[in-house]
Amino acid sequence: MPTSVVTVHDETCNGRRGDLEERSHKWKGGRGQGLRHRRGGDRMSELPDEILVSILSRLTLREAVGTSVLSKRWRYVWTCIPDLSFDVNDISPFCYIYPLGDHEYDRSQWGSQWVSWVLAQHRGPNVDEFRVCYDLDKACSSHIDRWIEFALSNRVHTVELCLSNHFMEPFPNKCYRLQRRVLGLSALGSSLKNSSSNMFVGFKSLKTLSLKAVKVDDETIEYFLSNCPLLERLSLHLNFRLRNLKVVGRSLLLRHLEVVRCCRVKTIEICDTNLVSFTYAGKRPKTMLLKNAPKLVEVSINPDGSMLRARAIFLQLSCCFSQLENLQLTVYHSELERLRNYMLPELKNLKQFVLIVERWRNHSLLGFLVMIRNWPNLERLVLRLRYNGRHRHGSFRDAPRANMREAARYCHPCLKVVEIAGYCNTCDFELFKHIIEIVVIPEKIIIDTRNPNPYSDSDSENEDGYRELQNDEEQQLRTLVSPGVEFVILKS
Repeated sequence: MPTSVVTVHDETCNGRRGDLEERSHKWKGGRGQGLRHRRGGDRMSELPDEILVSILSRLTLREAVGTSVLSKRWRYVWTCIPDLSFDVNDISPFCYIYPLGDHEYDRSQWGSQWVSWVLAQHRGPNVDEFRVCYDLDKACSSHIDRWIEFALSNRVHTVELCLSNHFMEPFPNKCYRLQRRVLGLSALGSSLKNSSSNMFVGFKSLKTLSLKAVKVDDETIEYFLSNCPLLERLSLHLNFRLRNLKVVGRSLLLRHLEVVRCCRVKTIEICDTNLVSFTYAGKRPKTMLLKNAPKLVEVSINPDGSMLRARAIFLQLSCCFSQLENLQLTVYHSELERLRNYMLPELKNLKQFVLIVERWRNHSLLGFLVMIRNWPNLERLVLRLRYNGRHRHGSFRDAPRANMREAARYCHPCLKVVEIAGYCNTCDFELFKHIIEIVVIPEKIIIDTRNPNPYSDSDSENEDGYRELQNDEEQQLRTLVSPGVEFVILKS
């Protein structure tokens, strides 16, 4: 009987011959094993652990932990992944999947319990990346201390603690404070420089350190710089204990430095370094010393204020003017600036300029075009316009002075790519016309009319006036652009 079945199907599908071999293997190897082979089986579970861990490493932590319910084979595979990234969106759903007790925790308490539980399950030989992006304060200090000890003792490469996701700054007295004892250091400042015997093996592997809403004092930052030989990126956000920051010495491999809204910082000293990029956001410190940084080619400044404040900070970076290639400025534009505030020094090697402007009224932005007049080799200009309030549409409230309008009339020889994000129909039309006039040989122009505020709902979008261009408005823009230029309009 089995022979006749095979003969009939062999004429129409040669693959059935292999099916007969699988049936024979079923009776030799047992019913369950044969059934698995006949249906194709769980071939992925037969892969070596190293390959399965590599596959899970490409998933989010939430997805990786979810694979533990597939079978006994998969139950603990996720515990060996080298990248541990905890995000608020990944933590919350596990409140219902993996209950940690009968008590009801608030979000911060449950989040800290969840991170500690995952770390307790980890079986991998090391950790490449450890990242926590969650609203936590000093009430969770005992948990956070153990996380840092765990990461450094597992030869971590990247440590990122983002303990504040709020738009508003957290209260300084509630922020988590990184204690020196967590790093194996004495509480005495004199012991910091001679404490190599207590140094974790993780210090030798650490390449990226990012701390947000974490209070760290000057001596501890200096210790990280001196005892992390591979440290390339240091990011300090909302550090309320930082007073004096020193980055000094050719022996440092530090390439990227960010100091963002550390409101109590008084001095920043950067000397004889290999820095490639420097980002500063916040009020102007009393002293900012920057010298002998020949590799510094990228600078970003956000003074939390007007163009006058931005210019004051920028002028303190005079040592890098001749080599600067990328510059980004973020300013508030609530009133017309004086023309001299826009007159920045000549930057002969500048290739890209990104300007982020947050304005409250419909003031003209022609003054910002005055800045690029002294940058002869500029190739790319990016304007990101953000609006607050309900005055986005309508006529200009304060037309630019005659000298401002005249200073914006010139021809730029090298500018090729222009991008305007947050474009509004009436307010920025004059700005667009002036840009078209100064660009001699444009290659590409991008107009983005989408709302740049990712947190706005539909109602706020209507109030702020973010809407798609009408056909006649779009056609009006296209008539100003030469036929050979690539012109792109992005809509929501």
